[in-house]
Amino acid sequence: MDHNPNIIVPNANLRDLGGNKTQTGMEVKTGYLFRSGHLSELGEEDFKQFKNLRLRTIIDLRRPSEIEKYPTPNLEEVETLNFSVSSDDNEFAVAANFLNGEQLPTEITGKIIEKYFKNSVTEKLDSYIPVFESLTNPDNFPLLFHCVAGKDRTGIVSAFLLGILDVDESVIIEDYLLTNKLREKEMQLKEKQIRDHLVETTENSSETLIEERMEIAQSLLYAKENFITSVFDEVKKNFGNWDNFRLNGLKISDERVKKLKNFLLTD
Repeated sequence: MDHNPNIIVPNANLRDLGGNKTQTGMEVKTGYLFRSGHLSELGEEDFKQFKNLRLRTIIDLRRPSEIEKYPTPNLEEVETLNFSVSSDDNEFAVAANFLNGEQLPTEITGKIIEKYFKNSVTEKLDSYIPVFESLTNPDNFPLLFHCVAGKDRTGIVSAFLLGILDVDESVIIEDYLLTNKLREKEMQLKEKQIRDHLVETTENSSETLIEERMEIAQSLLYAKENFITSVFDEVKKNFGNWDNFRLNGLKISDERVKKLKNFLLTD
């Protein structure tokens, strides 16, 4: 992988969103806005890098069960805000448990992740509104937001935020897909483990059923462009454009977004 100065801790999918250019010729400041996966397995050097971010706020998008399993390192000077944007019993959570060896209900299909992304703009949007009340407060920066892998929930929040900051959709896609490069070895290993497990446990070793289950596993493991573009499509379908989505969907006022842009963007 080419060197990318914004990648801080590759193993944690931790990176700086600074440097992303807007359509108005501005760019996001470096050192203020970060995204990542869980931070419970940082080595000594990685922890130093994490601490050197001098964060003021961490926004944790995970469910309580995930926080218990992968606790975030405690830094006294950092305030952690928990906003679970996914419940334990929804289809996304049930499908995610499949990666940990749990049985997958037959009604779950490979389309579940794309559906989850679409719903984030519509029926699940209310769960993101409090997230953005904190994300648009300059007093909370430097700020990091994260989930478990730093892919789906984190990817949605990143897309929403970059979108309302006027970053081009092609740049948002590139940011989302970067997860695949950072977690490539981990995902390939997990994919092999899941396939081996399915071969051992699938009745009559049905190749069709195994491939159906692998399609779901791959959707859970990998960032796919159609997931994030489905967000763009739903924004346009339901709100017309990012500005209307910001105002009428996320309930962020013109004054609030102006203050955020003045703080977070630079020439």
